[in-house]
This record gives sequence, C-alpha cells and structure tokens, in this order.
Amino acid sequence: MKRIQIGLSLLGFSLFAILLLRFVRVPFVDSDGFISGTSAFIVMGLVFLYFIKLFKLPALTYFGPPRFTPVSILALVFAVALAFSAITHEENELKPWKVAIPGILFLLSIGFGEEIVARGFLYGVLKERSHKAAILVSSLLFGLMHLNLYTGSNWDPWVAYWHIASAFCFGFLMCALMVATQSIWVPILAHALFDWSVVFDKTPPAGKDLPPTSYPFWEGIASPFSDFLFIFTPGLIIFFFMKPRRIWAPRWLKTSALKLALRWKLVDETEDKSELVGQY
Repeated sequence: MKRIQIGLSLLGFSLFAILLLRFVRVPFVDSDGFISGTSAFIVMGLVFLYFIKLFKLPALTYFGPPRFTPVSILALVFAVALAFSAITHEENELKPWKVAIPGILFLLSIGFGEEIVARGFLYGVLKERSHKAAILVSSLLFGLMHLNLYTGSNWDPWVAYWHIASAFCFGFLMCALMVATQSIWVPILAHALFDWSVVFDKTPPAGKDLPPTSYPFWEGIASPFSDFLFIFTPGLIIFFFMKPRRIWAPRWLKTSALKLALRWKLVDETEDKSELVGQY
C-alpha cells in the first residue's frame, strides 16, 4: 500500500511539473518563445528545489561541486563525447547571436528544470527506499513526462514510444553522471548540451506542415535501439565500475599486505583485522 501511495504521489508531482511548463508564460516578449520557455523551466526547477529542501531528500548531498575519481572521470569522458556528437550533428547550424544567446540560456534552463525534477526530486524520494528503484523509476517517470508533447494532432504512438524510451535511456545516463560525480550540476550542464538541436537544428521551410511519422511494427519496436546502445549502455558501464568488488588473492598475501599497512599506519590498529582481510 505504501508503494502505491508513493507511486501516485510521484505521478502527481510529475503532472504538476508538466502544468508549470504549460502555464508559466511571459507574453508579448519574444517571438521564438525562448524567454517564456526559460522562465517556465526556471520556475519549475526552483519550485522542486524548494520541495527537495522541504522534505530534506537525500539528493541534497549532490548539490556540491563534482568529485574527481577514476569512475567520475570515465563518466565525464562519456558525457563529453556524447555532448560533442550532439553539438556537431549535421542537422545543426549556426544561428545569429540574437537567437543563439537566448537559445543557450533556454537550453541551460531546460537542464536545470528537468534535472532538479527528475534527478533531484524523483530520485531523491525513491532513494530513501531503494537506490536501484530510484535510478530506474525516476528515469522511467522522466521518460513518461515527455508524453505531454504528443497530444491532439501531434499524437503518433510509435514516435511517442520512441521518445519515452529515448528519454528513459537519457535519464539513466544522467543518474549515472550524478552518482559518479556526486554532483547534480554535471547532468544539468550535460543535459543542456545534449539538447543542442532544440535550438540549433535547421528550421523546416516556413509554412510547411510536418505531420507525425509512423512506422511499421518491427521498425517501431526497434526504433530506440541506438539509444539503448549509445546512451543507456554508457550508464551501465559507469554503474558497473562504481560497484564495490572483492579482489581475489591468497589469504597469506592479504595478511602480509595488512601487516605492511599496519606498520606504515595506513589503517587503524583498532579496526577488526579479520574484517579488513575479508574485504579484499
């Protein structure tokens, strides 16, 4: 029963986030909608940041600067490679400064708003019960929140399915970045860069309608395959290397190493030595 209550609560908060995006507007300001969009994402992020602090969620520990470890450096390498690919995609083009500057601010606001909601709030609520559930369920809810883009005449089940699966993979990778670097600011920046095409994609010819594109069944099923391969898999690799592992070695070698560590005062003599030997 408790799980159902938590699930319904998270769905309610997710819908609230979507409503903030739909109704926060700054009218009569910019024709491209960047200022209104930026305002909506910032408001959404600040509201959920307030919830994170109000409920004292575990995600508060991720609001510091990134920590540099071998695993976090690996995570950053993946992030930089994918961001570079997103920015240099052939469908992108340079925009005039009057479009590029507010556009980049808009991208940063997307990263801030969506990451605070998904990786800060949703992940934070679930982490109190299960870390694995926090990673997977928050990523799934992040994917489902993108259903709001496919309403009315824009509805196409295969495109919606692809977008949800793609966003799930993306959310999973963002979780891996946050946990590996111990900082939510890394996925916020990575999210903004990965969404580069939102602003810098080549604009379709004016007046040309772009109807929803549907797919045959098997092609539709396989449409998110590349996202699982190039986005979800790096997240798996990061989590794989983060998992503590026992290093097998003969017991005599472990005992000798422990004696040397004690002699060089690398470990505390008051610690349980049998437990230390068993860890490696």
